[in-house]
Amino acid sequence: MYGGEGAFLAAMGFLGFIWFVVFVVFYILKSLGISALATNRGFENPWMGWVPIADLYLLGMLVGSMDLFGYRVDKLEIILPAAMVGGSLLGSIPLLGWLIMLAVMVFFIMFTYRLFEMYSTNAVLYTLLSVLLCLFPIFLFVIRNNPPLMQTQNPNNNQYY
Repeated sequence: MYGGEGAFLAAMGFLGFIWFVVFVVFYILKSLGISALATNRGFENPWMGWVPIADLYLLGMLVGSMDLFGYRVDKLEIILPAAMVGGSLLGSIPLLGWLIMLAVMVFFIMFTYRLFEMYSTNAVLYTLLSVLLCLFPIFLFVIRNNPPLMQTQNPNNNQYY
């Protein structure tokens, strides 16, 4: 009589545990990837790849700038964290929040493509799988030791890589 409820709760607990393990593994892969990319580029404080929001700062520094629908977006180390945090906070506003979240999502997809384009020849594939299957941390880990394929400026010392 009560066996079905207990089995259901046990299954939900097990699934919750699996999701927690996947989250921890993805967090470790993402942090290792960002820290390695920052170290390879000679950035100060690559440990910031392990700190939420600071990791977005490092990702922005790695990309530096990008074109967004014909407009050049510089200072991505400031814009990326601001967009992600601001979009999350403003996302709860009825209707307007959905539009803001959509804009942030498009921005992050284009940012992701630019990052993978800089470090891989599979930028389209990595971006699609990152968006559709949430595999962004895995691909960051995969490209962590790749040299930049494109010339970008290191904001710390104005050298090109």
